[in-house]
Amino acid sequence: MKPIKAVIFDWAGTTVDYGCMAPIHAMSYAFSKAKLTVSLPDIRKPMGMLKVDHIKAILEFPNIQKHFMDQYQRRYTEQDVQAIYNSFEQSIFKTLDDHATLIPGILYLQEFLRNKKIKIGTTTGYTQKMLAIVANKAKEQGYEPDANIASDQVKQGRPYPHMIRRIMEELAVNDSQQVVKVGDTLVDIQEGLQAGCFSVGVIQGSSMMGLTENETAGLSPSELKHKMSQVKHAMLDAGAHAVIDSIGELSSIVSTI
Repeated sequence: MKPIKAVIFDWAGTTVDYGCMAPIHAMSYAFSKAKLTVSLPDIRKPMGMLKVDHIKAILEFPNIQKHFMDQYQRRYTEQDVQAIYNSFEQSIFKTLDDHATLIPGILYLQEFLRNKKIKIGTTTGYTQKMLAIVANKAKEQGYEPDANIASDQVKQGRPYPHMIRRIMEELAVNDSQQVVKVGDTLVDIQEGLQAGCFSVGVIQGSSMMGLTENETAGLSPSELKHKMSQVKHAMLDAGAHAVIDSIGELSSIVSTI
């Protein structure tokens, strides 16, 4: 592979917000306001998408379609989607500040990449306004990427590759084969693949693990191994070129590919 010139990270569940909790709680609140009960696993399935698309994806699940029909005696409309999204925004803007703690290992990794003159970019399922809050909190903790793109700054968010292409322009990197994309969801991996990047999944802290740092620490070694194995296989099945246990391990990937 050609020398790596840039690494593009996701945010929640990858570099901040261990377990990707902020969007999960806000999404659960939004659906409950619409009198719809959606399980946390169902909420997590489309994680990483533009949040309006995320809501539509959930509403298309057969069990949620039936639930909506039972509740309202009709199919959902764009007005329903917008109402749920408005509730999501109302909730998440109250909690983003509390869910922007850096995931252990990212500051070490940032220093490693800087020393190798590798640029750092980010993409996200958050909007520009949401990202501004998270990026500012991350900066206060010492993490400051070279360029950030939010999902509402492009025509289509993940799994489409448009955010990555915009970031590559910002970073003046022309060849996607010199870019590593890192994320904690299947749509992160798909985004990287569609852009032609080396696509890496990260397990601990991920939305797919769905556990806080304390919950992860509370697992027995066998439970942790089992859960991590499930996530790893799902990421590899989605086409990931590599899957790492924790974000700090990306340095070894960058050094060897």
